[in-house]
Amino acid sequence: MLSAIREKGVGKIVFISSGGTVYGEPSYLPIDEAHPTEPQVSYGITKLAIEKYLLLYQRQYGIKVNILRVTNPYGERQRVETAQGAVGVFLSRALQGLPLDIWGDGSVTRDYIHVSDVAEAFSHAVAYDGAKSVFNISSGMGTSLNELIENMEIVLGRSIERRYLKGRPFDVPVSVLDNSLARHELDWHPTVSLLDGVRRTALWMEKALEK
Repeated sequence: MLSAIREKGVGKIVFISSGGTVYGEPSYLPIDEAHPTEPQVSYGITKLAIEKYLLLYQRQYGIKVNILRVTNPYGERQRVETAQGAVGVFLSRALQGLPLDIWGDGSVTRDYIHVSDVAEAFSHAVAYDGAKSVFNISSGMGTSLNELIENMEIVLGRSIERRYLKGRPFDVPVSVLDNSLARHELDWHPTVSLLDGVRRTALWMEKALEK
């Protein structure tokens, strides 16, 4: 693909990478773009390898690259039938009256960002002509699984049954990304709160499940 891009004279690539898995176990929080990249799962290794190839082509052939390391995106139009991500999985099951399976005690903390904020970041990245290449796209706030479910209970107006299972060894306890570089360079910032994002997602998902 990169060879074809070079042959066709494409001048810029905006690539969506993984804001959580490329970093691995955090050495400090929040994680900025200078943090070591030590992915613990194959998905993160693959994303990081693609990043390296993109940056190689930028250095060798002058193709401008913007890499957006997005944290945990969620929102409307998320596939219900193969619900991916904690928000999609949990909301889908909760709306169907099913219990939620939680690996560990629910303290695992992630950085959730609404898809509309991600789309806005892409729009800004397309127009960006500065010197930086890698940006964290995140809310900059950590939310535990228990806190996420509490937000869903507020939105749905009822309690949600939880089943706590044995924790998984590959789950990083906390992953929260610093988005200050994107704020400064891309003139971008997230605008959708977690509660509002969950409410919007739930309203859309209710209609999708009725079909």
